[in-house]
Amino acid sequence: MPDARPVTAAPPYDGGCACGQVRYRMTERPLFVHCCHCTRCQRETGGPFAHHVMIEFSHWAVTAGEPEFVLVPTDSGGKHWVARCPTCRTALWNEHGSRTAITRYVRVGTFDAPNAFPPRAHIYVRSKQEWVRLDDAVPAFRSHYDASKVWPADSLARYEAARALRAEQRRTAKAATPARSARPPTGSTGTAPPKSRRRTSP
Repeated sequence: MPDARPVTAAPPYDGGCACGQVRYRMTERPLFVHCCHCTRCQRETGGPFAHHVMIEFSHWAVTAGEPEFVLVPTDSGGKHWVARCPTCRTALWNEHGSRTAITRYVRVGTFDAPNAFPPRAHIYVRSKQEWVRLDDAVPAFRSHYDASKVWPADSLARYEAARALRAEQRRTAKAATPARSARPPTGSTGTAPPKSRRRTSP
């Protein structure tokens, strides 16, 4: 499917929070841009929809400050973090499933030039606010879309490359982590076995 509304400026793209403490840079054109009209996004943003740029982690960097990550509830039960400025609390981007996710969902209003990123699709329009009027030239979906059919071919190729890079990074990190030594069995001295420890995700 061709892009309904192409990005209108060349990279890099900078943005940040309201107070300026946290700044970021995106060094490639978005993988995709969409607006989500689901009720969860409406509640999280306090607006009629969420407007997100999707970009792979390899073309994304925090250039100033350090965001804090807030784990928010999801309808699916999956993990979903929102990166916020620790001072002004501006929500900057989302990471889904893992803190080492392949894709960042950047909130378009936090870019210095948000007008450069018109939506290429609207999703979950079944819960769209009735007074919101959509452009007929932009595809709209009652729920989500199949990215393999909607995203441009070059975006799909970039995503696969980023996924392979992330997998390699995880393998390298795992190989570099020393194996934990096995605990000796409990002897006959009456010592209680050690308490189990809850393992946390990286």
